[in-house]
Amino acid sequence: MVIPGLTINYAEYNLENGGKGKIAVFIYVGKSDPKKVLDRAVHEYVQTNGFNELVDSSLDNPWMRVILSDINNMKQEPYDTDHKMIS
Repeated sequence: MVIPGLTINYAEYNLENGGKGKIAVFIYVGKSDPKKVLDRAVHEYVQTNGFNELVDSSLDNPWMRVILSDINNMKQEPYDTDHKMIS
């Protein structure tokens, strides 16, 4: 079922165990309550699977949700300043 005004951006990433994780960004631009629309969309998307949800740190953007799967299986290493988002 299509939810008017709702889009999903998504990608897969490789996990250390050889599996695939997923990231999904839901963005809502409709006239309904964004919390209700996004809560429903996230529930439908993840179903009974475990997930992590990232929230805007200033809590002023209720129109977007970022969902990650398998965060504990991602590559982990000590951080140093040589790590960059863009190489």
